[in-house]
Amino acid sequence: MSYFIVGDVHGCYYTLRKLLESSWNPEQEKLVLLGDFVNKGKHTFAVLEYLIKLQAQSGWDMVILKGNNEYLFEEYYRDSLTLSAKQKFEIYNLNYLKTLDWLRKLPHQWQNGVVYASHAGIAEDSEFPVDDDDLRILFNRKPLKNIGKRQFLGHIVVDEPTFDEVADAWYLDTGAGFGKKLTGVKVSPEGKVEEIISLPVHEKDISN
Repeated sequence: MSYFIVGDVHGCYYTLRKLLESSWNPEQEKLVLLGDFVNKGKHTFAVLEYLIKLQAQSGWDMVILKGNNEYLFEEYYRDSLTLSAKQKFEIYNLNYLKTLDWLRKLPHQWQNGVVYASHAGIAEDSEFPVDDDDLRILFNRKPLKNIGKRQFLGHIVVDEPTFDEVADAWYLDTGAGFGKKLTGVKVSPEGKVEEIISLPVHEKDISN
């Protein structure tokens, strides 16, 4: 199976819907979201509702990874169990605690023999493999280690999808959270990037 790997969404619900509906072939491609789908953009809760339903109802092959923003979002709302906070979730048909539990259980990494995906990548001074709950792969900003697999990550904002030949790694956060672009790449079973698709952020997603 091929892969469709998507960078940081950051609450850009309309842009995410357009990207997946126009470019993802769920019959032939595993969807991998690299985390940081919450915060910054205007529609965090709409993105949460959409992804939870998509994962639960579609039966399609997908991996939704945790980023540092999901980690911080869950931590914040667990410490802010108020009526107004609960109502933010309920507007989007989200159960407060079930949604936080869903976020807590999201994997920090996904890999096979060829491809390795995480939100922030394996730092050059880290051992590999790392534990599934290792927070460094959510927050890392150091140069990356060549781990013998092709890495795909977000977290570091780049103007265009960028390939690091030394680390054998693709950076795919093209600034959706800042009103720039959301990027997805089509990847062959062997880990080769065959197509890059970057959409300008929809005007409805940009914060005022």
